[in-house]
Amino acid sequence: MINVIIVLAVVAAVLLAARRYLRTLRRGGCGCGCSGGGGPHVARPTVADTNEAHYPYSAELTVEGMRCEHCLAAVETALDGIGGVWARASLPDHVRVLSKDPIDRAVLAEAVESAGYHVVEK
Repeated sequence: MINVIIVLAVVAAVLLAARRYLRTLRRGGCGCGCSGGGGPHVARPTVADTNEAHYPYSAELTVEGMRCEHCLAAVETALDGIGGVWARASLPDHVRVLSKDPIDRAVLAEAVESAGYHVVEK
């Protein structure tokens, strides 16, 4: 009897999780667990100075967990919030960071972590 109750509880949990996932997809979310999905278009951050010649320093980051345009925008926004930094992310895990000042990778990693993602050291 207890086995039947356990099986029914597991089936109910799986059905509820599937229903929630499908609802997220119908609302425009990607299902990756990010906070995006509010609309069909993602506003990527804008940087006032987009002349690459003004950014003498650069770094390449590998970021775990980026799965959609919302994830890319979140990482770019976090990095662009650092003064003198311009970041461009692309799927699945690549981020190119340009900077007007020498780059401190620890500061970049901290900004990425604050956005909910993780920099992978190679």
